Amino acid sequence: MKLNLLGFAMLSILTTTTFAAPTLYGEIDASVDYLPEKNATKSNKDVWEISSNSSFIGIKGDEKLTERLNAVYGIEWSFNADGDGSDWAQRNRFVGLKDAQFGTIKIGKHDTPVKQLSSTVDIFNNYVGNKADIGGIFAGENRIDNVVIYESPAVKLLQGAFKLNALLATGESAGIKQSSGGAKVAGRGLGDAWSATVTYENPLWVAGLGYDKAIPSTFTGRGLLNAAEPNITGGSIFAAANTVRAIGRVNPMDGLFLKALLQSSEVEERSYADDATKWATKAKNIDNAKGWLVGAEYTLPAAKNWTIKGQYSQNTTRFKDNTDDFEAKQIIAGADYAFNKQVKTYGYAGYLTLEQASQKDKQPVAGLGLEFKF
Repeated sequence: MKLNLLGFAMLSILTTTTFAAPTLYGEIDASVDYLPEKNATKSNKDVWEISSNSSFIGIKGDEKLTERLNAVYGIEWSFNADGDGSDWAQRNRFVGLKDAQFGTIKIGKHDTPVKQLSSTVDIFNNYVGNKADIGGIFAGENRIDNVVIYESPAVKLLQGAFKLNALLATGESAGIKQSSGGAKVAGRGLGDAWSATVTYENPLWVAGLGYDKAIPSTFTGRGLLNAAEPNITGGSIFAAANTVRAIGRVNPMDGLFLKALLQSSEVEERSYADDATKWATKAKNIDNAKGWLVGAEYTLPAAKNWTIKGQYSQNTTRFKDNTDDFEAKQIIAGADYAFNKQVKTYGYAGYLTLEQASQKDKQPVAGLGLEFKF
């Protein structure tokens, strides 16, 4: 009898307490891509691929604690819409507190603020299995484990507002390594590796400046290259990077956006002082990597479901010894048709060029895709 009374009491408490329901959200994005394959010594062949372009699912929510303080949380997992590989790689996940006046503190795993800057200007983000965006050839596109994040509230000025984002990471004495959907930094202290940005946005333009300190990144990226035996041998290099990134977007007329990005990256050498990883020797030889991007997208005034867009990006990696510069260039153009805010179909064609001394790899691509956000 006492157990029954206790059970009824607990049930009464639960039914009279209100909790904010979590929100389920995500994106399924799949495309059919055609990539002719050109090999250095093997016979060439044409390749058709079904690509899962950063498809993911997530849960997020918040709980009001006081008039100005909320608890917040979010968890995301990526999955393969094409059935390749294994599902449920980690994306952003955090728990935190949001104060209406002082901003938000999060603890968990998260995109760096510098990576978040690129979403404002990278028009073909996640295309061709996440290799046609700037992450295919640039450093600075990183998601980091074991972090504390601060996101400031908007500080209004004139017709716009400033925002500051910062991330502090700890390596937990494990060293630089790739993880599920992200990376771990070197060091033991909180803040041995960090990332920060400041942005200003108004109705006509957006500008942002960011800096990564000792954030693991990919150098000498090969983009969407599909050659089994390329002319330029040697793979990408994973190293702690110090990266400066500046972005800008202007809206000179209704429906037209012009976008640009400029960045410079160097290897954080102290992270490799006693490192025996497979990348360490090559990483120490990198002098710097400098890249830039320009793009435009235009929503047709007479047919607002249609958007046409184009983008050019290039990145040059220089070395300390007599190794020739490695240069990657991508140009891509396409069009979107939006059925509504959740569903769009799109098509694109592009060209990747990799050059090092007299050696050159070239890769065309064309594709059609469908994106559904929920």
